[in-house]
Amino acid sequence: VSWMRTRDLHILTSSDITFSSDSRFSPEHVPGSDAWTLRLQDAKLTDSGIYECQVNTEPKIMYKVQLSVR
Repeated sequence: VSWMRTRDLHILTSSDITFSSDSRFSPEHVPGSDAWTLRLQDAKLTDSGIYECQVNTEPKIMYKVQLSVR
């Protein structure tokens, strides 16, 4: 499971690995579950946008989330 910021196509996390240099982003996974969550601490206005969760299957599974920070 990977999380990507669509604005700049930046891969933020994949499984339990964080690729972003921004330490506010981290993956969360409850052991024994299939749920993977992207955690963002101290969200800023500039973080607003669409984030995409991708599951590397065939066919690929994608889910987009709109984040609005006010």
